[in-house]
Amino acid sequence: MDTIRYRVERDLAVQQDVDVAVIGGGPGGLGAAVMASRAGAKTCLIERYGYLGGMAASGEVHPFMANHAGSTCLDRPVYVEWVRAMRRYVSEASPLRAISSDDLGKAEDRYLSKDLAMLGAEDLCLQAGVTLLYHHQLADVVRTGRLIDAAVLLSKSGYSAVRAKVFVDCTGDADLAVMAGCPFELGGATGWCQPMTLCFKLSHVDRAAAPSPDEVTRLYKEAKARGEIDCPRLDVLQFAWMDDDVVHFNTTRIIHRNGTDGADLAAAEIEGRRQMREFLAFFRRHVPGYERAEIHSVAHHIGVRESRRIRGLAWLTRADFDRCAKFPDAIARVHYPIDIHNPDGGGTVHANLPAGEWYEIPFGCIVPQDSDNLLVGGRPISVDHAVHSSMRVMPPACSIGQAAGMAAAMAAATNGRPADLDGREVRRRLVQQGAYL
Repeated sequence: MDTIRYRVERDLAVQQDVDVAVIGGGPGGLGAAVMASRAGAKTCLIERYGYLGGMAASGEVHPFMANHAGSTCLDRPVYVEWVRAMRRYVSEASPLRAISSDDLGKAEDRYLSKDLAMLGAEDLCLQAGVTLLYHHQLADVVRTGRLIDAAVLLSKSGYSAVRAKVFVDCTGDADLAVMAGCPFELGGATGWCQPMTLCFKLSHVDRAAAPSPDEVTRLYKEAKARGEIDCPRLDVLQFAWMDDDVVHFNTTRIIHRNGTDGADLAAAEIEGRRQMREFLAFFRRHVPGYERAEIHSVAHHIGVRESRRIRGLAWLTRADFDRCAKFPDAIARVHYPIDIHNPDGGGTVHANLPAGEWYEIPFGCIVPQDSDNLLVGGRPISVDHAVHSSMRVMPPACSIGQAAGMAAAMAAATNGRPADLDGREVRRRLVQQGAYL
């Protein structure tokens, strides 16, 4: 490949000089920013788009997956508060107006609108006193050895910088950590990550006339055999929606694309929409109740399940999942199953935990090995491919982010290193804030 050498020397305006800078406004970033600010840190949240929510907003993801042990929601307080903040925008006449309890026991409690997710997340951040810096994308870092001096950002105004005592990488892809020189893993046994998915919704559906999901899958397989649909997925994954005539689909499958490669992301968007067009034609032609189906909404960003996983001071593996591992410095609990969408084709590998059980994520999983003022929140923490498939869903990602935010605030308060914190004390302070640990 041809290359072009460049060198840029300039003075960068400092947009923010804060205690804690959180990069990325998805569920992990929301948890991190809100918790850091509540813990007393001057906090800035930097987001490349003009809204918060991550895949909940731009990826059209629905619903929130249930991370429950028995009937108990394991993700508190920020995740539950986020759901409540969304519901304030639902009309008083709607059955979704009030969630059943902080345990989110009904399926409808976890219904997820991208627009309400955006509004609710912003409300929580503003109420907590977080400074929001929208439309600023991470471009580079300024380092002195193992210390990040500043994050370099790119916006319509050009390049600028944010200085912080501690940074929290909530980019989902560990972009900041990699720029800071931290080691990482990528993919599973074959080297590929889980497939990407373009989510979409269809409206004007007569759900009363529509066949069962199993029957839809049977019709789908017949259409595949006729060459009408080219998609590696073996079944059709669909979910009910709050409007009676709308159905949500999480069923396209884009394999062998790297979510940290710009060209691959571009190709994945095109492939996802190609598959969606074929699904639309299939439903209208062959599935009862969908004769008048219309496109209701489409994700504005391809859904990325997995990319980099940073190696931290601790590392969680499938063996820890199997034994329901517990740790004195645990910062999050997860009951969600191993859920590996085949990186190389169709099929999904599942492994469940015993009813009422969970495994715990120790503090060291969010502390990178090779940086002295960085933490990782959300999905790209120090776990293997199998455990990542379990903890990657949004509720535990939010809880992992809130733990990173608490630890960042604690380290900033003493001008210390996150690695020197006692994870048991981080856990104790999270419990004081309402975490279920």
